[in-house]
Amino acid sequence: MRSFFLNRFTALLLSCGAPALAIAAPHSLQEKFTQAKAGDFIVTAQEGNYSILFIRSITVDTLLLEEISVPSRQIDLKKVDWKKWVFEKAPGHTSWTLYEIDRATGALTECFSYSKNGWLFLDESEQFLTRLLSLPLTPTADAERKKIGPQPAPGEHDSRAPWNPPLVVEGRKVERPAFDVVKTQWPDDGSRLALCFIELYFAKELPAFPFPYWLEVHSPHYAFKMRTVDSGHDLISPMVGAMPHRAPQILGAAQKKEDVWNLPIKTPPYFQKLHLFVIDLTGDNKGALPIPFTPIKGETKEEMALEIRTSELQRILASGHRYQWALIPEGSSEIYIESEEAFTWK
Repeated sequence: MRSFFLNRFTALLLSCGAPALAIAAPHSLQEKFTQAKAGDFIVTAQEGNYSILFIRSITVDTLLLEEISVPSRQIDLKKVDWKKWVFEKAPGHTSWTLYEIDRATGALTECFSYSKNGWLFLDESEQFLTRLLSLPLTPTADAERKKIGPQPAPGEHDSRAPWNPPLVVEGRKVERPAFDVVKTQWPDDGSRLALCFIELYFAKELPAFPFPYWLEVHSPHYAFKMRTVDSGHDLISPMVGAMPHRAPQILGAAQKKEDVWNLPIKTPPYFQKLHLFVIDLTGDNKGALPIPFTPIKGETKEEMALEIRTSELQRILASGHRYQWALIPEGSSEIYIESEEAFTWK
């Protein structure tokens, strides 16, 4: 089952601008993460499921969000202790996902499913949260806010009080909560959200808390609301270790051109620098020789070619020797990739 945040909130949150001070009306959603802490969490209800989203870790460079979904019939909201439930590895859950976000660019750099024990690949249409993060937020005027009670007749003064969603923290409902309400407009990108207005409610009592307690899309052709049923701090994941990263791939044999060789590879964006070697398979001394190259962008964002000058290979390689390519990402010495094919230098 694909989770709520995977389809809606995670896509929404990921592409916000750079963080800033926590203020009553944040300039962007990502600003709310400036004072956020690992363990901050929110629980939402939607389509017969509960989803818990929390900050696994947060650094200057990277934000790790972890999300778990479970059918609502499996949980008694009056009795559940969400921290204990997660610590016990979320009995009854249907999806468990880890998201890695580059805080400088707001891009989703990796998505790993513990449920499927593998990586998930999201296209742009599934990254609602990332797009939302970058959109500018402006305060919603009191006169424009949702009100309690029926709308007054034309010409009558509207004295209705502003509506606020419930605020639940660590299972306790806060009486008479107050919220900062902000709004943004989705760009005209041809999607069903194009030019829709989105409203977000942040708790005044929790100025450093990064997640909205209510999110609503206003559109004549598309309706969506995110309702929060609980929230809190200091949630610890039972999943240990860093974000699982994919290894680069050597896609095939190097292709010879006039004065260069192009080695096709595929590499995730979080590997900023790669080191290329050849392994000499001839004789007993199978040493690794570093090979200089120039990266050339490919047709997709993860594909590229390593362009190697023939003159460099003539300088480094010995005629008649058999070689195998090897690739190592900088800073990831545990990842080592060899080509499936070997070649003989002539």
